[in-house]
Amino acid sequence: NELIGMTVTDLDKLDRVNVETLITIQVHQKDICDELVRRRVRDPGDFDWQKQARFYWRDEKDTCVISICDVDFDYNYEFLGCKERL
Repeated sequence: NELIGMTVTDLDKLDRVNVETLITIQVHQKDICDELVRRRVRDPGDFDWQKQARFYWRDEKDTCVISICDVDFDYNYEFLGCKERL
């Protein structure tokens, strides 16, 4: 993976944090996908799917919407969480 290869290069502090965060998010997403497959989740109404933060682009609003369970939030480029807790 290109991201992993970047970790052994000479990156400045901010770039290193960004690359590490992207890797952490990607690994977390893979773990979630593996769990959904293991549980045989096939219905978009299944709670195991609904409880995940899902990001959708809404053309009619020209913005990204974050959906969790039955709540939608407009994405406003806010902090996405603490990668150390994933």
